[in-house]
Amino acid sequence: MAKHPVLQKQFLMTDSGRIDKVGDLYTTYNPHVDVDAMERDGYLDAVEKMMEPVLMSFDDMSPEVIAYWAKQGMVKEQHGNDAVMSWTEYEMKTGYHWEDPMKQGPQNNFKKWNSFVPVSAFKPENKDRKYPVMFMLHGGFNPMSIIDGWGVPQEAARREWIVIAPSLELDDVLEEILKEAKKLYPVDESRVYVCGFSYGGFMSNFLGNKRPDLFAAVAPCGAPISDGKVEKAIGPEPQTPFDGKSVAEKHGVYMPVLNIAGNLDGFRFPICGIPNIQEDHPVHVTLEQVVEGINHWARVNHAPQLSVPEVRAMKDAILAGEAMSEAKKAIGLPLPEEAFRTVVADGITNHIADIPSEDGVCRTRIMVEMNMPHWPTPEMARQIFDFCSHFSRNKKTLESIYEA
Repeated sequence: MAKHPVLQKQFLMTDSGRIDKVGDLYTTYNPHVDVDAMERDGYLDAVEKMMEPVLMSFDDMSPEVIAYWAKQGMVKEQHGNDAVMSWTEYEMKTGYHWEDPMKQGPQNNFKKWNSFVPVSAFKPENKDRKYPVMFMLHGGFNPMSIIDGWGVPQEAARREWIVIAPSLELDDVLEEILKEAKKLYPVDESRVYVCGFSYGGFMSNFLGNKRPDLFAAVAPCGAPISDGKVEKAIGPEPQTPFDGKSVAEKHGVYMPVLNIAGNLDGFRFPICGIPNIQEDHPVHVTLEQVVEGINHWARVNHAPQLSVPEVRAMKDAILAGEAMSEAKKAIGLPLPEEAFRTVVADGITNHIADIPSEDGVCRTRIMVEMNMPHWPTPEMARQIFDFCSHFSRNKKTLESIYEA
């Protein structure tokens, strides 16, 4: 049985103050995870390094945490502690009602946000340089501080990107935050992206459908890709209603999307083998819903669509032992073999499927992480930045621009 010391380390899991052990992520919440393999192959070492800033202190603005980010070449700052979010006023303005009767999300009462900005952005010689921005969205009732341990700010430090981690993840609030950030930091408005995990994954998917004027690409992780019409599907976190009609598609522009999840996260992989909803295999979506979600983004990005019967037939082909790559088996989509590839990182095998647009550029990508439950990985962060870095947005025309 795995005995890695990181499994016993604690971190702040919820905004209301719940403390969890790292081991709970890989044992208590999902007994199907092979934790021994994670230890043997070095993955738990990578997790310990990724989560270091949230394991050293429950206070994400403590001197030691700030010093950690300084060593990474990032200046971490907190904003909006006094920016009260009045849900009464918001309802009067938008018609959207939200309340938190269980008091699980106190941070939702403020428009708070953390920023991670490369040290180079403050140097006089870089006064004309603009920096890409990655919004990273937290999970349901996670504190925004949890972003420190999800690998995204660390990867941004290596690439010299700005990261913004907001408490509230509504699109109009993010727009306000971006306006504030532009006053403080050298933001490249053509290269603003949003990624998220779990509830943040749902929200980044939602934002990709709703706000091509703000974002050049999106990466919903730990959540299925869809048309964004899931206002009551993900629990009590704030999410305004949406009609499911992609604004990018309406304007005739692309919205690149990368979707990443573990094969043990909700039993959504292989896609062709999504089980019926039952007690021993709890799933949140059906095969039909997942296929339609992929097809929704395929339509947005002018890529070929899939049929449910074709996807279902993949399960029989796998069971019959038909020759195909491990990546194709793991993802479970009837795509040509050249659409698939495999990346092994930190002891974890990751399978990737590219669904190219009609011009041959991949704007719809799906990745499954093997032996992985509902939690981010270092490779997830790397893949997000690798994917998004190819795309920018013309703010006037909304045209999506690709650079190889």
